[in-house]
Amino acid sequence: MTLHRAAELTYPELAVLAPNAIALLPIGSTEAHGPHLPLATDVLIAEAVCARVAERLASRKLEAVVFPPLCYGLTEFARGFAGTVGVGAAEVTATVREACLAISRAGFRKIAAVNHHLEPAHFRAVREGVKAAQALGAPACCPDHRRAPWAAMLGEEFTHGGAHAGLYETSLVLAAAPAQVRDSIRENLPPVEVDLSAAIKQGATDFHSAGGPQAYFGHPGLASASEGARLLDVLADATLAALDDLDAASR
Repeated sequence: MTLHRAAELTYPELAVLAPNAIALLPIGSTEAHGPHLPLATDVLIAEAVCARVAERLASRKLEAVVFPPLCYGLTEFARGFAGTVGVGAAEVTATVREACLAISRAGFRKIAAVNHHLEPAHFRAVREGVKAAQALGAPACCPDHRRAPWAAMLGEEFTHGGAHAGLYETSLVLAAAPAQVRDSIRENLPPVEVDLSAAIKQGATDFHSAGGPQAYFGHPGLASASEGARLLDVLADATLAALDDLDAASR
């Protein structure tokens, strides 16, 4: 299978592919993910999911094109940590809307905005951008693996631990880009047993006030590449289901 990356194609090559292809738009953030994961963690995960989805689509005899990722998002909780770069919700929504519309104008049959930065306000802004593009005719969807049945398949930490730079995300990066994980640091990190989602509901406004002074929650030391590969399969399935739902909605 050839993985088509839009950034590596010429415009005539893209024009030939687009009418019979599905566009995948990875979305992440540039923010602190503990002392052991890179600032691009969410982007690396989103791109790995897109690559896995492209493989699944190829098995259905369908082409996919992966577009360059959107690397900046709403990152209020990681503010104050070196290297975190955040933009406002309105900017996220507008960028997602305009990207989906531009991709649609190229002639793609379907578009999936594959977001893996889970800060609630950011995910809302992404979804609003996709909805706005849909309203203007773009055949776009925004897979949401936080919902049933996918969330339960992603593990206890995902549903109750906040899933920020712990076992969940660290496993995914170990599967997607193992050289990017600082293993000598990861292996010595103590668990941070905080339910980040619950802390947010109780009023926490950043990682410090939520109880994560090193910008991670959960247990990175338990992460593994094999678990990351399993998680990538679940996330790919969630994305494919959203694309299938897009077909059903258009009938």
